Amino acid sequence: MNRTENPEEEIARLTAENARLRGQVESGALSAPPRTRSRGRIRAFFAVLLIALGSLLAPVAVVAFWTKAEVTDTSRFVATLASLAEDAAFQAFLVDEIVDAIENQVDIQTVASDLFDGLSALDLPPRAEAALRLLEQPAVEGVRSLIRTAAERIVTSEAFAQVWEEALRVSPTQLVAALQGDESAALVISETGEVGIQLGPVLDAVKKQLVAQGFTLAERIPEVNRTIPLAQSDALVQARTAYQLFDILGFVLPWASILLLAAGVIVARRRARALIWAGLSLALAMALLRAGIVIGRILFLGAMSPAYLPKGAAESLYDAATPFITGSALSIGLVGVTVAVVGYLAGPFRGAAAVRRFTTDTAARVRASAEHSGVTTDRFGEWLHRASRYVLIAVALAAGAVALFVRPLTPAIILWTAVLALLAVLLLELLQRPPDAAVLPGAPVAAAEEPILTPAGRLPPSPDEPGPPEDARG
Repeated sequence: MNRTENPEEEIARLTAENARLRGQVESGALSAPPRTRSRGRIRAFFAVLLIALGSLLAPVAVVAFWTKAEVTDTSRFVATLASLAEDAAFQAFLVDEIVDAIENQVDIQTVASDLFDGLSALDLPPRAEAALRLLEQPAVEGVRSLIRTAAERIVTSEAFAQVWEEALRVSPTQLVAALQGDESAALVISETGEVGIQLGPVLDAVKKQLVAQGFTLAERIPEVNRTIPLAQSDALVQARTAYQLFDILGFVLPWASILLLAAGVIVARRRARALIWAGLSLALAMALLRAGIVIGRILFLGAMSPAYLPKGAAESLYDAATPFITGSALSIGLVGVTVAVVGYLAGPFRGAAAVRRFTTDTAARVRASAEHSGVTTDRFGEWLHRASRYVLIAVALAAGAVALFVRPLTPAIILWTAVLALLAVLLLELLQRPPDAAVLPGAPVAAAEEPILTPAGRLPPSPDEPGPPEDARG
């Protein structure tokens, strides 16, 4: 008797053979040839190296892209610091800077002294002259109070946002000019490495406010090109060289990081595992970047306050400048975790296989129930089944395009992209119509299609097949 005539014996034989081979593999008796093992180690080494380089480069790429955008994109620069116009600590700092700038241009004490000296020359009685001298200092303080009040009224008004925006728009343009070596720019990098935001538009608004209030002395205030110091570092003296470098790296590094990670996955023999490690490594790199932002805040406050900015203003400035990096770190880290999860679910792992089998079986049951109820996708479902691989590739490319090109990339966008991609995959599984879509898994076949068995449990002979020998007939 052939083995194929008894399915149970054939299954038992194959099971035993499978167990024997598995034991040999686990004991090391059955292994790949040395040459194959050597190639595998080389591929694993390069896969780890590429994934590690791509992950380490990712935080640098985020910082380089942010620096390029903030320096060269005026709209981004304005959007980053526009919120400072409504920050109370920064408003108080601006008022102090405005008052100090005006007093440096107009010596109020000298003007008042000249005025009262002129009055004293009018041969006034001694008591009147003494009274005038008593009024000199209150008059000086009154003028200073008037200037401060006008500055506070401007800075805290609803219209100040437009004035502040004008100040911000002037700064990056002149900063780029300074970085490019334009000595005619109002904003320059000094030999000590100090840069800042132009205060000229704000001072001009305060000057107009004072003149409108009848304080004609404000007309003597000249055009002022004063900057609010934002950073000071010896490294900024070499910023002209670094500018050109960051202008290139801000574009190159993000793509280099992505290509290195992708190459690491492609080179690896076990690509599902490599994809998981690439995603987790990218998430870890973004977590380190987030920790660096927190440490950078402490260092920034120590360098800027109180030498250049009050502590409250320095905190507001740092918190306004870093949301893009913080959001990018969180979003890209979430992308890494999502990639790791997708790599696991698509890989040859026992848990992933169980999830896929459950999803496929559930979709098959739903399709079969719909077929029995007369609801079917018919030819469209059949076409969708044939093109399912290309549909999945399109879904993956669409999700990747969102991660690469949508800016700002927020955690909400990442989560919604992942959810929509998952829904698209589930919808594909439900709508496609495999050839056996009408058969419900685990359900009995229709009575008309059931084979008729003999009392012995075997199929009856076909009319075209010869019957048993004459001597075997009963």
